[in-house]
Amino acid sequence: MNSSGTVSTVSLNKCIYFSVDKERYTPYTTFKGSFITSQYFEEVISINFLIDGTAVHYGSIDMARITYSSGNYRLDISSRSYTLALGLNQPKPQINSSVTLSNLLSRNVSLKNVTYETGTKSINYIYVLENSTLWDAIVAYSLKAYNKYPYIYKTNEIRINEPSSIRTKNYSKTNVVEIYSGSTLSNLLSHIHMKDTEDNYETYNLIDSYATSRDIVRHKQIPLDYQWLADTNMALQSRIDFAKRGTKYKGIKALGYMGEELFDKFNYTDFNQSNKTATIHKLNITGRNNIIYTTMYEYTDAY
Repeated sequence: MNSSGTVSTVSLNKCIYFSVDKERYTPYTTFKGSFITSQYFEEVISINFLIDGTAVHYGSIDMARITYSSGNYRLDISSRSYTLALGLNQPKPQINSSVTLSNLLSRNVSLKNVTYETGTKSINYIYVLENSTLWDAIVAYSLKAYNKYPYIYKTNEIRINEPSSIRTKNYSKTNVVEIYSGSTLSNLLSHIHMKDTEDNYETYNLIDSYATSRDIVRHKQIPLDYQWLADTNMALQSRIDFAKRGTKYKGIKALGYMGEELFDKFNYTDFNQSNKTATIHKLNITGRNNIIYTTMYEYTDAY
């Protein structure tokens, strides 16, 4: 965009560095990159980043800085995808009846550049709570309808179920740079207590044996969750399960980029020289000095 407000599209082909992050529990993708250009830009308002013709990120600008040196400009950009708006917009607190993913979105905030999985099942209702976000409502619908956690697919598509276009990528020992295996206990909850209609916290309780067996003591007290009045155990279990996200993971760092996307499969040889097939739940693509690396992880957790 120039100083008079005219918007134009510019192709930047000289990328000196980039990093793209996608993760199944994060409702947006992130991009950071630096470009060399002969042009000056008054303002940058969005970026659509492609690798070999494949769109991997499309979003608004968190930061854009242009620097002039030695006859050229360097443009540094950081961006989050347009689905970031799902966590920034609050729908009207109310009961939404006969809910699908499509009408849940259409009844609330209209978002630009955001698409969604179609043909999802209809459920009786979603209770949109005070101060909750549109993403919170989508999560509640997804758990009620499918007992699955939603995610962002490709560029700004909200999905619950795995896509039909899942691909399997094969990685030989020659192009795998590193192999990973790890765990984290930082988010675990050991006990969760929910208030009942008489303000007592002793009625609804749940203990997570996975956390307690690892000597984690972390109690959480929550108000009565009207979303789950018909299934109070789900109100507790869903929070325990979300706290376990990414608890255990395995993955690889590979040379190059083959169009990998969340929920694609990847074959590799693990530490024990065994052949493994895993699902991509976390993805990082980086490039510098004309070399691209793709790092992918599979989570072992409640979802």
